[in-house]
Amino acid sequence: MRAVTLDYTTRDLSERSVAEPVLVQPDEVLFRVHEVGICGTDRELARFQFGYPPPGDAFLIPGHEALGQVLEAGPGASGLRPGDWVTPMIRRACSPPCASCRRGRRDLCVTGNYTERGIFGAHGYLSEYAVDRAEDLVRVPEETLDCAILIEPLSVVEKAVASALRYHEPEARTALVLGAGPIGILAALVLQRRGLEVSLHSLEPEDHPRVKIVRDAGIRYGATTADVIIEATGSPQAALAGISGLAPNGVLCVLGALSLSGDIPLLNLVTENQVVFGSVNASPQAFADAVTDLSRLDRGILRRLIRRVGLGTFRDTVLQPPGEAAKLVHVVSE
Repeated sequence: MRAVTLDYTTRDLSERSVAEPVLVQPDEVLFRVHEVGICGTDRELARFQFGYPPPGDAFLIPGHEALGQVLEAGPGASGLRPGDWVTPMIRRACSPPCASCRRGRRDLCVTGNYTERGIFGAHGYLSEYAVDRAEDLVRVPEETLDCAILIEPLSVVEKAVASALRYHEPEARTALVLGAGPIGILAALVLQRRGLEVSLHSLEPEDHPRVKIVRDAGIRYGATTADVIIEATGSPQAALAGISGLAPNGVLCVLGALSLSGDIPLLNLVTENQVVFGSVNASPQAFADAVTDLSRLDRGILRRLIRRVGLGTFRDTVLQPPGEAAKLVHVVSE
């Protein structure tokens, strides 16, 4: 089958023919990959900044945001049958499982020995077919297929927002999202759905297409202090600015920034009861919340986030900046 691969010997991104996956365990599911979303993680992988292939392979199939249709389900694949649409959860438990992985919270793994499809030690989904265990797949309602490729990034947002609102005392009223990429816009939409007054701040000019989407969704574009701040930029400067922008009792969630240097107002964190935390990956509940919210958010706005392209353009989407589109999506099979 066709697959896009990162070769760790030649340091090259290319298309190659690889063996089609087959069912081995009774609880496994074979599905045809329909769409794969591209994100900043894929671009960092293509620069070989992190990530590694599965044992025994010198290449990695990237792509962790996927939508597929079940072709074959093993006898132990409870709840799934041919024709069902699915999206995979990304992280796989460490072995032997730590306490978090054992209770189904692989996103909170404490050993770091997990694998992640398309990132760490396991092939992803930029290929024609894939196999997963049924428990690693989330069933997608057919009525949401037009935007279902957003479920994985939305699940990251769901976990971050739920944690931020849980940490805030008393009830949060205002929110600021830093970054106008797909994670940032989705975070703003979810916070708005939760009843907060939401602003979004980013470097894009006022006439940028993504800024128009933000405004059309009823979200203010600009910086402000807030009870809840979500950093979704990858910029340490933005994270530092987020700390300074917290209201008393405020909560900052860091999703993208990798390092931070500068004067951090620790005294404010103490005297104003502020919280700064990081979040990565998503729990099964966060995926379930993403499926629910996908059917409740403005579908017209969600559709405007997505630009679909053919698989043959993978060098442009993975090796180049994303451009005006919030979410570039490869259509692997019609």
